[in-house]
Amino acid sequence: MRKILPLLVVVSFVLSGLGAVGLSVEKENEEPQSQPRDYTHTVMVEVGTATWCPSCPGSNTAWHSIYGSGNYDFEYTELVYDKNSVASSRFNQFNPKYVPTSYWDGGQYAHPGTNYATFYSYLDGSGARSVPDLVSTLDATWLGGANIEISYTVTNNEVDDYGGRIRIYVLELESTLWNDYSGNPYYHAFLDFAENKAINIGASDSISDTFTWDGGAAGYPSITANNIQIILAVFGDTSHQGYSDPPSGNPFTAYYSDECIATLPEQTQNAPPAAPDINGPNSGNANTEYDYTFVTTDPDGDDVYYWIVWGDGCPAVEWIGPYASGEEVTVSHAFTSQGDFTISAQAKDEFDNEGDWGYLEVTMPRIRNLKIFDFLQNHPILYQLLQRILNV
Repeated sequence: MRKILPLLVVVSFVLSGLGAVGLSVEKENEEPQSQPRDYTHTVMVEVGTATWCPSCPGSNTAWHSIYGSGNYDFEYTELVYDKNSVASSRFNQFNPKYVPTSYWDGGQYAHPGTNYATFYSYLDGSGARSVPDLVSTLDATWLGGANIEISYTVTNNEVDDYGGRIRIYVLELESTLWNDYSGNPYYHAFLDFAENKAINIGASDSISDTFTWDGGAAGYPSITANNIQIILAVFGDTSHQGYSDPPSGNPFTAYYSDECIATLPEQTQNAPPAAPDINGPNSGNANTEYDYTFVTTDPDGDDVYYWIVWGDGCPAVEWIGPYASGEEVTVSHAFTSQGDFTISAQAKDEFDNEGDWGYLEVTMPRIRNLKIFDFLQNHPILYQLLQRILNV
């Protein structure tokens, strides 16, 4: 783990009075289970981390491994605070001292460093906590163009009103943006809150909403549907004392998560891109380079790739892109021989759905020196004589 100091990135530290650097990474061997432990609710874990932190790869690897085992009922996200201002804002609510630091259910437990046995123990401890009877649903639909439609309901089955806050996390399962200090991608890297607001749910009542999260507007236009997870967590409004440097260092006010649910975006029926329009010179000279433009539109607004075949035996241009739907792409080519050729192009979207082919006929004339041709046309008697000699 690494200490966080204002305006200063600390590369190493020694825990005062303990003479130890960080916490050791210890892994507990467990027998595989057929299903997760029986918890009162799905636990929510938030991990504060930074790309400059030499101790953070251990935490990144540990949580990815524990989650992948399927033995624990929890969801988690990595708050890469030095790269993401929204992540930084959330991490700072815990008054952190070190990275990495993990927080269970909004701060019921906090642990700086990486220790598998502690991670397991705190998961079980949070999972055993008595929570209000809340039931949530969560659906996400990928609309294309980094837009996700999100629908949720939260039902309060208690006899008393429930007050608190709902947070809906959008994260990349494997980050395409940020790597940890060891150069490995962050797993479950937090991108943005699709929702982050105070709520009040009446007794035996529900709240619900449907809205669209715009990934492009949030600064993430290149995300893809198959690499996104959505997590909904409901935090109560009862305050608790938490410490980011336990047992008593760096105090913060904790609000525990009482309900958590996650989903992956479903893709709507995906339509392929239209056949590309090809524009450029349809006649010219061999061995002269010409520019050709290719453009298509995708009905779903997905990014597109192009495959181009020149028709003259030269190698094809294979799946260049991605480009935005409707964006013109210019590619240059010189035909190395004379004759008639057909330029062919096909487009596919980011989900590998291929559309129809588009075509453009081009001719490279057999009389390559147009200056000679013009000269003969300006001297008709000589031109006729040449025609008779050549029997043209």
